[in-house]
Amino acid sequence: MRDTDTAAGSALPQLEEKTAGQAGVSAAGRATSTAVSPLTGLTYVSVEELLDLQIVSDPQLSPDGSLIAFTLQWNDRNSQSSRSAIWVVPSRKEAAGGARQVTAGDQQDFAPRWSPQGDFLAFLSTRNGGQPQLFLLPLQGGEARQLTHLPNGVSEYSWRPDGQALLVHSPWKPSDDQSGEPADEETALVYTRLDEHWDGVGHWHGRRIQLWFVPLEGEAMRLTAEPVHLVQSCWSPDGSEVAFCANRRQQPDLSTSMALWVLTLATGHLRRLTPEEGLAQMPAWSPDGRYLAYYYAPDQSETCNITPWVVAADGSEAPRPVFPAQADYTCQATIIDELRPTNEWLARPQWYPDSRHLLVTIHERGQVHLYRIDSESQQMTPLTGSSGRYLSPHLARDGSLIAVVRADWFTPGDIWSLRGDGSQLQRLTGVNERFLRSHQLIRPRRLTWQASDGLMIEGWLYLPPLATGQQAPLILAVHGGPSCAWGDAYVHEFQVLAGQGFAVLAANPRGSDGYGEDFRRRILNDWGGEDLRDLLAGLDYVISSAPIDGKRLGITGLSYGGYMTTWAITQTTRFKAAVSRNPVTYLPVCRLLSDQALWFDLAMSGAGEERLYERSPLTFADRITTPLLLLHAGDDLRCPFSESLQLFTALRKRRQIVELVRYPATSHTMDWPTVGTPAQRCDRLRRTVEWFQRFLLQEE
Repeated sequence: MRDTDTAAGSALPQLEEKTAGQAGVSAAGRATSTAVSPLTGLTYVSVEELLDLQIVSDPQLSPDGSLIAFTLQWNDRNSQSSRSAIWVVPSRKEAAGGARQVTAGDQQDFAPRWSPQGDFLAFLSTRNGGQPQLFLLPLQGGEARQLTHLPNGVSEYSWRPDGQALLVHSPWKPSDDQSGEPADEETALVYTRLDEHWDGVGHWHGRRIQLWFVPLEGEAMRLTAEPVHLVQSCWSPDGSEVAFCANRRQQPDLSTSMALWVLTLATGHLRRLTPEEGLAQMPAWSPDGRYLAYYYAPDQSETCNITPWVVAADGSEAPRPVFPAQADYTCQATIIDELRPTNEWLARPQWYPDSRHLLVTIHERGQVHLYRIDSESQQMTPLTGSSGRYLSPHLARDGSLIAVVRADWFTPGDIWSLRGDGSQLQRLTGVNERFLRSHQLIRPRRLTWQASDGLMIEGWLYLPPLATGQQAPLILAVHGGPSCAWGDAYVHEFQVLAGQGFAVLAANPRGSDGYGEDFRRRILNDWGGEDLRDLLAGLDYVISSAPIDGKRLGITGLSYGGYMTTWAITQTTRFKAAVSRNPVTYLPVCRLLSDQALWFDLAMSGAGEERLYERSPLTFADRITTPLLLLHAGDDLRCPFSESLQLFTALRKRRQIVELVRYPATSHTMDWPTVGTPAQRCDRLRRTVEWFQRFLLQEE
């Protein structure tokens, strides 16, 4: 294992360079120094170069299949924010022309959607400040015009099949309709239910997401007035009905389920098509109007498979699964990095024109692939293979073409296309090609090892170049979730660490996604048990089989990974440095404070209050001797800032080496571009690298 695998990018068309301001992040300390590969002379990536990476997302085929609209996001260092614009590119390489930018807002332009006739391109934008609103760009020429002025913005939308109107989602409460009513939101925040706030949103102020009808000319009209959120809607082919997902139980905040509902627009009648106790998501109406496909999970512990189901749109037939009974797959693609948007994790199922076959994504052992499923025979046909993640697919109306984002170890993501049968895969953009070609990247190696109970565990080892006889310090990286996973993804943090001389072990212990339902369910009520032993067994295996210095070990992670980081250093003294981001440190309290209070009950409370106490890092704070850096988002509602503060206080009182950094005005997923500012994202990565340099590279 001494021969390090490295890779550099290959030449491909690149989008026009964005002109952002000069770096607003200070480059201090060894963390920002640029190392050079002795093999190729190329530099390894640095912390601040995280901001040079551009992200493509949300590809949308035009009605005639000739063009793909997509969102391109980049960082603006001057304003300390991310920007995005809408671009289009020909859907096949043989077509004339390259990618071109079609919007140029000052803020965020995103979520492009072609009108059914192809004469307009709708998109969401924050260009006028405040909440996202719906804009309409005429493709025959002219400026984009703002179509909605809803005071609480637009969260999602879709075109009516005739192209004359759109369905929009926006938060609302009854007092919003009372003109002249003074806003009381700055005076007091009222809690009457568990779902009054949500991470990344903040307090809902009593509002719930409702459905609105927006004509191309005229005012938006609200269609619903429910005391619950109505989400993920779609139109019937004739435009007479709308399907959506909602928890319309009498006390919706006391359950995390959602059912599939249909609203008949002419009468206002609602009918429920799926059981209330399950979790139905992402409905899609068949072209013949007879069926709705959707994703279903029987419980909300995040450990069961999320699979496609079909139900008769008129309610005349019971829901039925599309996957065969023996298929142990999930359609949720929770492979993480610090770049790709989390709304890609579950792509809506899509019908082929025959109203029989479906296009879905499947998460398989660190990769995400496209499958065509026969909803009647349950035959599954893979459309993609080999390596990579195929994300946010969009199927052409005639089923002949698929637009998709493909990402892998060395590419944060580009727009690709392939035929509807999986043939003729083509790469259409190279948005980060210039950056990737000028840097040396480390290719991780897939490893497997046996856990203490015989379960096989998978992980990836990033190993820096080493001289003969040299050993590298190693950092164990624990993902969040716990049902997320590491996989075929460009992780800038790992490339920075490897370039600085650290090996990184990215392990997928039990509970991780992509290895079947039984593997995920082994985490229930056992945080800090067998999952920790899986990780430690991985350390032992790597130390015994690779040039790793077993006396210089670090550990890091976010969310559940942050929990595992702080928990591990209460159970072993093997780690000489630890960096924990947004952790859970005291389960009995966090499960009451989190915006996912019900989920914590499903994940851990089944073992009883004593288990929550016994598996909390704060309970054993007196055992911690490892230098600990705590990094926490100031507005985190998932794992509140108090989780880090209380552990910091306990350790500081004991005069242990500990630091706590709070990042103001950002939420739990602060690593992602639209959440944390560029300065915050670089600061947290720089502090991470420097902490490990301080305690793992110093001479003993």
